[in-house]
Amino acid sequence: MINGRNKGKRYELQIAAMWVAKFGGMVDRSGYVNKKLDDAGVDLVGTEPLNIQCKAVESSLNVHRILERMPMDSNYNVVFHKRNHMGTVVSMDMEDFMELVGMLKTQGVF
Repeated sequence: MINGRNKGKRYELQIAAMWVAKFGGMVDRSGYVNKKLDDAGVDLVGTEPLNIQCKAVESSLNVHRILERMPMDSNYNVVFHKRNHMGTVVSMDMEDFMELVGMLKTQGVF
């Protein structure tokens, strides 16, 4: 049987490594460096402008509840959700998504 806690930690480290490889910087698990953010549902620190919660679970998630619990600060709250053999999806509030797309359009990215 797989230890869910260890599976979650491994997934957080995987996402942190992916972030650093793609965007650089220093990313750490919040449980290691910031108890207050960890308690607020933020799993990774150093991923500005995002607050990231990582979930590696097979069961359904209540993403709305997870996002509600996360801090309301200048960062965008997102949930990375991985299921075995299915990859990762990312969820966020639609208003935040529209704001990000609006910024990309304004900057001529697409």
